[in-house]
Amino acid sequence: MLLPRLTRVFFFAAVCIISLNATSFAQQGAKTAPGGRLIELKVPAPSLKGNLLGDPAEQSIAVYLPPGYDTSSTARYPTLYLLHGYTATNGAWLNGYQGMKLQVLMDDMIKSGKVGEMIVVAPNGWNAYKGGFYTNSTVAGGWEDYIYRDVVQYVDSNYRTIARAESRGIAGHSMGGYGALTLAMKHPDVFGAVYALSPCCVVMEGDFSEQNPAWFNTLRLTSREQLNKPPKSIEEFYQMAFVALAAAFSPNPTRGPFYVDFPYQERDGRIEKNEPVFAKWRSKMPVYMVGENKANLLKLRGIFIDVGEKEEFSSIRIGVPQLSKALSEQNIPHSFEIYAGADHGSKIRQRLETRLFQFFSETLDFKNPN
Repeated sequence: MLLPRLTRVFFFAAVCIISLNATSFAQQGAKTAPGGRLIELKVPAPSLKGNLLGDPAEQSIAVYLPPGYDTSSTARYPTLYLLHGYTATNGAWLNGYQGMKLQVLMDDMIKSGKVGEMIVVAPNGWNAYKGGFYTNSTVAGGWEDYIYRDVVQYVDSNYRTIARAESRGIAGHSMGGYGALTLAMKHPDVFGAVYALSPCCVVMEGDFSEQNPAWFNTLRLTSREQLNKPPKSIEEFYQMAFVALAAAFSPNPTRGPFYVDFPYQERDGRIEKNEPVFAKWRSKMPVYMVGENKANLLKLRGIFIDVGEKEEFSSIRIGVPQLSKALSEQNIPHSFEIYAGADHGSKIRQRLETRLFQFFSETLDFKNPN
């Protein structure tokens, strides 16, 4: 079947929509806790100014400062940027995945010596369509520029970072995994290493194909209000996601109410490719981007991609191994793991604890500049 285990997929989608507020850290300048410190604040996002969806040009980020940050006025630290998934907010990292609390997790791992001291930044990627896919769009705004330029420049200007690519990493889950991959392969002068957990949108196959019955109702949507309610089925979840992806991959400022073009069209009761738009979507998917970005990918200090053994989304289950194969065919060093027992939304905390943070601790340059 094209869409296996729909119940579990819908459950994951519904969980993502639940607000993930980290109430213990609700105010900027939170009191210093034992160990590190977590700060939530809003930062300027000029790259999003004037977007047609009405999203603000000021966005939330969370910044974890390691224990040594407040005991030394001169020490500088590498930085890891964490990107969240579709329908979630950056609160997913603060108090979300399997009860994970970023500050507690980082404090424990640093104290135990499993990882070195680093700054961790979790920016917001939620927009009016529940996710901007960290991609520049004439409709949704410059979400790519917002991450690699606005947020990075703000963090480097306001915190004691080691401000060079060798000391910056980027990682993410699902939509965030997609964003991490594309940002790293396009901007190796900013990010020196990447880890993608179950990245979405890597290949134009599986549930992205015309065989997905959700395309019929997506093409028949007539108003943005239809997207404002929580989905009642997996088909409704796909409708939201397809509109958000179209705003990122094939925006059309002249075509309301969504200001998008879709990669498929309905004709005589069947779904067929809209070839020019299909080509746009395909060109933005990592499997097809590897060749043209080979030189950039070879500049990275490390690439790690994983996927859950029980991944429900067929495009991810099919596409992530294809991405590893495409990297191998271009002789691009990387690590690829099928994570035992995990589905799309499970064991995220475990994967961070046992893989992701150690990967960056071993890969990023911790040497302070002279």
